[in-house]
Amino acid sequence: MIELFFVSIKSRILRRYLVVFFIFSLFLVGCTSTGEHLLQADMPNEDARLVWPGPPADAKIRFVRSIRSSRDVGINNSWFKKMIRSISGEDESEEQMVRPYGVYSDGDRLYVADPGLSLVHFFDFSERRYMQIRSAKDWALESPVGVAVDGDGQIFITDSVLRRVFTFNKYGQYIGDIGSSDLFERPTGIALHNDQIYVVDTQGHCVKVFSHDGGQLLFQFGKNGLKDGEFHYPTHIFASVDGHLYITDSLNFRVQIFDCDGNFLSVFGRLGDAVGDFSKPKGIATDSDGNIYVADSQFDNVQIFDQSGRLLLIFGGSGSQKGRMSLPAGVFIDRNDRIYVADSYNRRIQVFQYLGKHSKQLD
Repeated sequence: MIELFFVSIKSRILRRYLVVFFIFSLFLVGCTSTGEHLLQADMPNEDARLVWPGPPADAKIRFVRSIRSSRDVGINNSWFKKMIRSISGEDESEEQMVRPYGVYSDGDRLYVADPGLSLVHFFDFSERRYMQIRSAKDWALESPVGVAVDGDGQIFITDSVLRRVFTFNKYGQYIGDIGSSDLFERPTGIALHNDQIYVVDTQGHCVKVFSHDGGQLLFQFGKNGLKDGEFHYPTHIFASVDGHLYITDSLNFRVQIFDCDGNFLSVFGRLGDAVGDFSKPKGIATDSDGNIYVADSQFDNVQIFDQSGRLLLIFGGSGSQKGRMSLPAGVFIDRNDRIYVADSYNRRIQVFQYLGKHSKQLD
């Protein structure tokens, strides 16, 4: 009996070592996957055929995938994290998006402002890690709607209710904040260029510009009105590589373009229900060829224009199927011409690929 007892112990120890070795092997395999491979995933053949325009025309936009939670990109909770969640009473369903609004990506990381959950989702594809930003020191986030990240990984989040821009390091740890109830009326869209932070104040009908280091207010531009350079409830902003600022002047139903000093350059768009018109323009971004993408939450699509405001292409359309949208909000385009659309009512981020002439597309 004693001999059998020791044999049983040895068997259990051997099994435990084998399990540890197996988990470690999976970890090593996972570490060899790049963020782009995780984002690409294994596209079914029918997904690969989701392109705009359709055949026989040359495709310019291709559907890549949808992301609702960390599981959709191969980031699964470890048994240890699940145990901690169970003990602490945290709901794992909170990893699923409820109302994604603002979106930012550098290719390896994806940040999604989710005012429905009062948090920001942070997916790190290269390190296979998911985390949430819920609070900033003494504040619990209430309505995070805009997010931007600098070259050092520092994260900037606008909270439209708290009337502040909160800053965090690349690990999601609070650094500081910009603004106050006296400075902002309703901060929403945010963009970074060189050493400046551009924040759209929707109810203030202007854009406020701050220094990157210190967060001092440098200047602001715009006021309520209909003229060039004036706004009526602007919402989203995108800064291109060349320093041009693209702003959705939402209730003027147009897009305005400025230089990085806030000087007016051009404008296009009008209210209507015809092709190329706007109804509820929201997210905006540009690709490597300078094409301008505008999400319209009323039309449930993204319209693409050239720099003169001429309509080039439309993709999306109402629905919950892949490639279709319901109340799209934020749009972001990364350095590889990946297009991220916050498909708010469908509770997901949809990812597309621009296939243009200068695109650094990933096969």
